[in-house]
Amino acid sequence: MVEMKNKIIKSLAGAMATAIVLSGCNSAQLELDSEDEVAVEESDFADSENESDEESANESEESSEEKSDDDSKEDSSTEASNEYFYADVQDEYVYAVDEFLYEDITEVSVKVELLESYDGGNVYSLNIDYNDCPGRYYYETTDRFYLGTIYVTADRIYMIKDNESLPSKEDFEDSGIEICSALDSEIDKNGEVVSIENDGDVCTCSMYNSQTESGFYESFEWTKGKGLTHYRSGYGAEGDPIELDLKDTDTESASKDEVESADQTEAAAKEFFEDLIGTYSYDNGSQDGKEGIVEIKNIDDRLVIADYLGGNTSNYRYMFNTSECVKVEDNMAYVEYAHSAREDGTADYWYYVFEKTETGINVYFSKDSFEDVELLYNAKAD
Repeated sequence: MVEMKNKIIKSLAGAMATAIVLSGCNSAQLELDSEDEVAVEESDFADSENESDEESANESEESSEEKSDDDSKEDSSTEASNEYFYADVQDEYVYAVDEFLYEDITEVSVKVELLESYDGGNVYSLNIDYNDCPGRYYYETTDRFYLGTIYVTADRIYMIKDNESLPSKEDFEDSGIEICSALDSEIDKNGEVVSIENDGDVCTCSMYNSQTESGFYESFEWTKGKGLTHYRSGYGAEGDPIELDLKDTDTESASKDEVESADQTEAAAKEFFEDLIGTYSYDNGSQDGKEGIVEIKNIDDRLVIADYLGGNTSNYRYMFNTSECVKVEDNMAYVEYAHSAREDGTADYWYYVFEKTETGINVYFSKDSFEDVELLYNAKAD
């Protein structure tokens, strides 16, 4: 390239020399000028080549740095992968519905969105994708469909629930709640208990208020290679429950026949209690001597049955919907009532039997089984 450049320059110099001779310049001066021209051109070309080499080197260095940064991000992402989080992160996952407030649905989607990547972990948001409905907001402010902003590292999953801006890595580590870890733990902050328990490939985090039976509870169940396989939340004795199971998992699910049977039972329960919609009163209960009122009403196409001790709506003996009825037989409805939630996410059950009478309802009760129920009270229609 340089040799060709020199030839071109010398050709131009020769043409210039001819022109100069014709104008009166001597050959010695022409030769000197020609050599100077060539020297200048060669110097400029050499400088251009040096600049080009420097630019190429800089571009190569920048490219190498960018690649290094990309590799670092990939390495960081690999290092931060957590075997309890979703193995193949998608936009959304479908969950089977065990309970969903007072909505009559069988499945719902949970959207998973990547918000940010930090050195050592990724930040995601988890949201239940469903229309607004009664019971969605906790104390009318906290959205229960928003499962939280979570930070997933190689060995932990942190959560921050109510945040107006994206939390930093330090925010998660300093003030976030650990909802998945290889180490079992229990933290009690003024009655707000957060416990983590590992059982084989399953890590369960339970959060609840130990100072009241009607407080809010929430639990996350993470399974290796699958992600969030079970989620539940509600109030005390299963009030306004949400309970979801990730579909297509190896966990035991109800067979088609069992589902159909449950649907038939609930349909029979709806028919049973629809015939009893209204308000009933009782006094001097045979087992505890207490008095109260029973309300059976339709809320957004969902039948709710509640017993308020002393007529005080903030002090209920039971409150449930027809999905908790396990059998309707011989003019009686059998209800397995979850009266309190335990730390491990399971519940304690009591047993009620409702019988229609000419004047109202006979209610039978046992803490042990349906076989042991005895008359609790006779409630008469108001």
